[in-house]
Amino acid sequence: MSRFVMRATASLLLLASAVMFVTAAAQRWWPACRRGAFETDACLRLQDHVFDHLLIGDPWTPVGDAAQYAGAAMILLAGAAAVLPFLLVRRALWFAVPVAVSTTGALTVLGAHAWTSGVTGKVQPTPGITAAVLVLTVVVPVAAGIWATRELWAGPEPGHYRWTLALAAALIVSSPLPTWLLGPVVVLYSSHDTSPWSDAVVALPLAAAAVLVWKVAPRGAAPAPAPRRRPGTLADLPG
Repeated sequence: MSRFVMRATASLLLLASAVMFVTAAAQRWWPACRRGAFETDACLRLQDHVFDHLLIGDPWTPVGDAAQYAGAAMILLAGAAAVLPFLLVRRALWFAVPVAVSTTGALTVLGAHAWTSGVTGKVQPTPGITAAVLVLTVVVPVAAGIWATRELWAGPEPGHYRWTLALAAALIVSSPLPTWLLGPVVVLYSSHDTSPWSDAVVALPLAAAAVLVWKVAPRGAAPAPAPRRRPGTLADLPG
C-alpha cells in the first residue's frame, strides 16, 4: 500500500470517526441541551450517567441511536489505529505492530460493546472492557510520546517536528482520560454527572489528527537500510 493511500485512509477514518462521535452526542443532547439550556430540567435529567453511551454499564438507559453511532465511531477509529503506526513509524515493526494490535483490539471491543448494547437496548456482556479502557488510557499516550521522541532524535527539520508534536498531542488528547478531563473545560460547564456535549469533544483532536497526518507522515517509500560491510575487506582500509 502506497504512503498516499495510507495517509488518505487514516485521514478519512479519523474524520468519519469524529463525525460519528458528534452524531452520537447529538442523539443524547439535542435539542434539550442547547447552549444556555444546561440548567433546564430536561437537560439536567440527561446528564445522569445512566444515559452514557461511550462506556456502557448497568444501570443503562439508551437514548435514540447514540450507542450505535458511538460504536460505529470506535470501529472507524479502530481502522485508523490499524494504519497509523505503520504510516508514522519507520522501520520499527517491533514498535508499530504491538501498538496497532493493542489499540485496534481495544477500540474494536469497546465499539462492539456499544453497538450491540444499542441494538438490543440493554447492556451486553462483553469480556475485556476494563482491559480495553486500560490499553487506550495507557498505550496511546505512551506510544505517541515515544514516537514523538524518536522523531526528535532522528533530527527532522524544526518545522516538521512542530507538526509532529501537534499530532502527538492530538493523539494523546483523544485517549479516554484526557477527553474525560477536558470535556467539561471545552464546553465551559461542569455537571454533577456527565457534562452536556463533553462526549463530543473527542471529535476535535480526531479532526486535527486527520489534517496533521498529511503534514507529518513521510512521503514515498521508506528508505532502505544502508548495506552493512563485512570487516576485513579492502573497503575497510584507509584511503
